[in-house]
Amino acid sequence: MTGSTQAAKRDYRSCSIEQLVAAFVAVSLEQSEALHDRKIVRYNRLYRDYAAIEEELKSREGDQRRALRPLFDHINAQVRVNAAFSTLAVLPEEAKETLRLIHLRREYPQAADAIGMLEDIEKGRFIPDVGRVDLQGQQP
Repeated sequence: MTGSTQAAKRDYRSCSIEQLVAAFVAVSLEQSEALHDRKIVRYNRLYRDYAAIEEELKSREGDQRRALRPLFDHINAQVRVNAAFSTLAVLPEEAKETLRLIHLRREYPQAADAIGMLEDIEKGRFIPDVGRVDLQGQQP
């Protein structure tokens, strides 16, 4: 059984924020390897793991997707692009700047995803999911 298959079955609810961030990095690095090896089916399976971790961070009190902020400086472009995508709702300017840098540095294939997302935001085709907000602006 591969690591990604095990991760897909993992219940992230019992993980600490630090464990979730570490799992996010691990999945992102596996995605990077899958892209490099042109294993798109594997990449797509890993996306489910990535989305589950992001959703768990979002569900934590105060929306803990902000914990991904340090990953904007990670050496791996896939880790950075995933962190930026996941934080567009909570750290919009920093996330967009991270995407701009990936594009400007021509870090392909992630640069294509980065510029595509920036264009989608600019044209209103993508609106970051901020979740439900109460009247005081706090995450429930």
